[in-house]
Amino acid sequence: MEKIRLITVSAILTSTAFLNACSSDRNAVTERDPIASASYRVTFSTQWTSTGFPTNFPGGAHFSALTGATHNDQVIFWEKGQAASAGIESMAETGAQGTLINEVQAAQSDGKAQFILGGSGAGATGTVSFEFDINPEYPLVTLVSMVAPSPDWFVGVQNFTLYDSIADDWKQTVTANLAVYDAGTDSAATFIAGDSDTKPTAGITLLSSTATDTDFVDGVGPAGEYIASFRFERIK
Repeated sequence: MEKIRLITVSAILTSTAFLNACSSDRNAVTERDPIASASYRVTFSTQWTSTGFPTNFPGGAHFSALTGATHNDQVIFWEKGQAASAGIESMAETGAQGTLINEVQAAQSDGKAQFILGGSGAGATGTVSFEFDINPEYPLVTLVSMVAPSPDWFVGVQNFTLYDSIADDWKQTVTANLAVYDAGTDSAATFIAGDSDTKPTAGITLLSSTATDTDFVDGVGPAGEYIASFRFERIK
């Protein structure tokens, strides 16, 4: 029998600089399962500053609401080198969640994803966190957030495993540093440039800019600085 899902919004806002997502046509809520194999708290820490990344640093810098899923290896929601799905394009360009949620729900119907994940957005610096459940049949996590404002840039993880196959147990604490990706759907080169649709779309790449546009090369700052990270802590 399929396990009952309890739908809760469990994002905890701890950033004093929090700004809402650019667009939230539909808010993701994290699906919970009280009898899941394990539970985690994910903390989204952001350190995007005008000191570290001064070139064309935008006013109102923030990160959109978090959206993702727990899933198996039969589905890939995004991947470097692949064309962005409609859901990733919408998230990366506007911060909207609805189309990506629809893609997760389609994967759920196909038995490839289990739980929708959703959390608050964050300010340019600060932390937000939420809790989620996970099961061995769906041990992978995909979770993304738009870098805002920007043409189509985002951070996130894809097919990120929380299960240690050697120890045959869930990992206790894992940190993922988040490089910035270009979704390949808008050709504008600076944070607040007008829309410039890429036709045909290019594949997802790490963001590299000329020195007069941004400070990012292969998704990180000039000294290898990351603008954000996820910390996954097992709580059950």
